[in-house]
Amino acid sequence: MDGRPSAWLDSIGATIHFPVGDDGASLRHLDLWLKPIARGQRVSIFLDETLLRTMPLKSGMERYRLPLPAEGLSPGEHSLRFWFRFTRWRGKRRTPAAFGGVRFLPDAPDPPWPEAWTGAFTGSSTQGPALFAAPPLAWAYHLLPPAGARLFAKAAVSEGPPVDFVVRIEEDGQPAAELRRVTVQGGSHVDLDISLEAYAERPVRLSLRTEGEGPGPITRAAWVEPQLLRPALPRSEIPPVKNVVLWVVDGLRSDRVGLGRGGVHAATPNIDLLAREGAAATGVWTGGATSSEGHRRLLAPNPNAKSLPQLMAAAERRTGLLTASSAVEQTLADQFSTRLDLRRAGEPAESSVILRELAAWLDARGKAPFFLYVVTDDPKRLEDRGDGGYVAAYRRSRHPKALSADGLSDEDEALIKYDAGVSVADYWVGQLVALLEVQGLRDDTLVIVTGSVGHAAAGESADGFGLEPGVLQVPTVIWHPRLRTKGRRRALTTGGDLADVSATVLALIGAEAPPDWPGMEMATALFNELALPPHPSHARVGNQVAARFGDWLLRGPGSRDLRLWNLKDDPAAKVELSGERSIALRTLRDSMQDHP
Repeated sequence: MDGRPSAWLDSIGATIHFPVGDDGASLRHLDLWLKPIARGQRVSIFLDETLLRTMPLKSGMERYRLPLPAEGLSPGEHSLRFWFRFTRWRGKRRTPAAFGGVRFLPDAPDPPWPEAWTGAFTGSSTQGPALFAAPPLAWAYHLLPPAGARLFAKAAVSEGPPVDFVVRIEEDGQPAAELRRVTVQGGSHVDLDISLEAYAERPVRLSLRTEGEGPGPITRAAWVEPQLLRPALPRSEIPPVKNVVLWVVDGLRSDRVGLGRGGVHAATPNIDLLAREGAAATGVWTGGATSSEGHRRLLAPNPNAKSLPQLMAAAERRTGLLTASSAVEQTLADQFSTRLDLRRAGEPAESSVILRELAAWLDARGKAPFFLYVVTDDPKRLEDRGDGGYVAAYRRSRHPKALSADGLSDEDEALIKYDAGVSVADYWVGQLVALLEVQGLRDDTLVIVTGSVGHAAAGESADGFGLEPGVLQVPTVIWHPRLRTKGRRRALTTGGDLADVSATVLALIGAEAPPDWPGMEMATALFNELALPPHPSHARVGNQVAARFGDWLLRGPGSRDLRLWNLKDDPAAKVELSGERSIALRTLRDSMQDHP
């Protein structure tokens, strides 16, 4: 519009939410472009819900500059809200105005607005796609480099005076470090290969800067073909399997299963045995707060591509669904060649019935390869199972004075019942392994145990937020019949996503996930005792959002008032860090925008 990239706003206004780092104290001006829908339009602009100014708008796309508070902006989250006085129809929507960009500026000359910031660089010594960078100019990226990451680029100058190319990196609480500085003469380039290993899995701000005399167009200097790469996982042969059982436990949270860790956990000897002989990961991201969302992430990581049961059928596996939970949506259930939902069939929704039906299914399958998706929900059924059951045993072992005058707190009672449900689920996993042994299938069958969603303990949702770490993270255990350990347990790793579990199932039958699936297969890393490369994962419940990247968790209402935690140092997310970790905050926010 009027020669400026713009967009018509919807409804009566708009709000922009944005993070600010340590440089916020130096900001003095709000610089923005607006175009009203009609004459007489007025707008009120609020910074963090405090009125900055109410002003009339000129006709056409015009630039406006408003002073910011004298102290600038503090580190952390901020908001900028526009409220217009009336709207008009444009096309099929009502709009108050068009928005043409906003900048926050210090007391300094305005930076230029070139016609294009990126494009094809053409020089006498090199050419290719580039970030234009005639000095003085800086490109900044907020990222979390994986282990072994390296930055590759060509620093190139087509003509004119020499240019200094500077690579800087900064993390919260530390001064910026200069990783590389090179001087490039006109008509030449320098190849850069810079290790980021010292900053592996830590949120950083990576800056690509140029310095020197700056006459001439912005296109005369450039970072050509910049790439951030990580080493590939080792190419180890993992034998393909004939059969797969994916056992999914609704409500199985990551921090309550032992898997060889210290501390107080639910008694899960069968799951622990599978992990000891196989491989396991904790903190696997569920992608939502309900079991249904978890099953969608497992069965259809990309709803616009083929589903896991469809791909397993294409790989000549007979597919079956057995569920004691109603959380698997009918559209997904219908994609299995055989299916039994105990609740819809009028059967008791008990794991014992699931095992009985599973035995019958295996008897009827013949020798055809199969894929079984089994769902139980014992941890989410918190009723007391009787004094002779797991609940009574947990009361006696953890609280021998439970019958004293003080009794048990609500939180203690809820945790006892939850752990009892986890132990019940573990018992039926053990029965599955015994059934495979009886059927002569153990040596041909891959068993994966995971959760569809965790479960919020009593008092854990005190802040009214539904996306707590206990809900968002589940364990995953992979037991491969031909890769069983005979002694030492494989290292337990952290991270991953339920979409990765689906890609892993396909990889372990010798198939590949579709290229438009979001997940990465986990088996190569887990069976070689390597860290899972961190990749961003996200979740949404209503207007609540959450993001996990590496050890960091971001959550809040929509894009407003986002809060930050470090789950490695603070697994229960009790110590909020957004005000003091602006680089980590921006890294998580950017990841949420880049990977919706």
